[in-house]
Amino acid sequence: MVSSIVGVTLALAAYAFFHYAVYTRVASGLGLPAPGRRALMIVLVLAGLCIIPTEAFRGTSWIMPLRYCGSVWLGVLALAVSVLAVESILSAALPRLRRTTMVAALTALSLLVVYTLVNGSRRPVVNDLSVHLEKLPAELSGFTLVHLSDLHLGTLTPAGRLRWIVDRVNHMSPDLVVITGDLIDRDIRREEEFCQSLGAIRSRYGVVAVPGNHDYYAGYDRFARVASRSNIAVLRNERRLIAGAIQVAGLDEPAGRSFAEGGPDLDRALAGCDPNLPIVLLRHRPEGVDRAVRRNVDLQLSGHTHAGQLPPVDLLVWLTHRHPFGYHEEGRSRIYVSSGTGTWGPPMRLFSHNEIVRFTLVGS
Repeated sequence: MVSSIVGVTLALAAYAFFHYAVYTRVASGLGLPAPGRRALMIVLVLAGLCIIPTEAFRGTSWIMPLRYCGSVWLGVLALAVSVLAVESILSAALPRLRRTTMVAALTALSLLVVYTLVNGSRRPVVNDLSVHLEKLPAELSGFTLVHLSDLHLGTLTPAGRLRWIVDRVNHMSPDLVVITGDLIDRDIRREEEFCQSLGAIRSRYGVVAVPGNHDYYAGYDRFARVASRSNIAVLRNERRLIAGAIQVAGLDEPAGRSFAEGGPDLDRALAGCDPNLPIVLLRHRPEGVDRAVRRNVDLQLSGHTHAGQLPPVDLLVWLTHRHPFGYHEEGRSRIYVSSGTGTWGPPMRLFSHNEIVRFTLVGS
């Protein structure tokens, strides 16, 4: 409880500081007179506060437009901090062009906001990857596995978007579909509609998922209910044998330690695994790769990072994660970290895109 209060306090302090930093930088850079400064302050205060009622009235339909605006504003603020950081360096090098650099920075910010909104709202692209698994029986060579991650189904998720994703997956005729966490968000409201769409996924060996931190934030019981109604099998430190030869193991999410009796247990998940058959490990966070390699995991699939979505978060992701995004090889093991099939928070992306990943497993 105390740690939660401290975390919220620090987050709010940082949120207020970023608004203040943007205000002081823009006001001084443009040389705004007192009326202009007051107008800028009012705009920033109102924009910053609009997210508060969306949390207080999370379950009501009338708050959805304001929730969208609040989410977009988080993205605008992140971009503004990043752009103004660059502008401060330029103005320090060219002090006589301070106003010009600020106008250029605000112009760039406006263009970036438009681009990231368009890019974030685009339908997921399909990335095709072939992965060689030495232990895969020859008769299963060509096995297709579709990887979804971080859908974050909630009030900002258009129902038509999810239906398109399901149709796209079904069009691939996959052998197996896996979801590596964060299926739902705390503000999920159209549960019945989402379950109908998810339940329409068709694959030869079904759909398997592991929970993510946001699934626990939304309430594990609710996540389990959505999964059950959608015919999705949830693996929490357990495994399932697919096609008689592919061992799919799923790890629980560390957030499970705080919200329920749970948490990741690799030994339990891999207990009884046949060392002569390939192991595919589903883990929401791209962590524990070294241990997975030692346990002869052939392929680890993860998500969680969203490839950062926006600066400066993407920089933090790349600095704090050994495998922030994409395909990596560790000895005889591989890990793929999805950028996410959906977005979290701001429905915006700059250097990344929403994705569906189709793996073709190739035997020896």
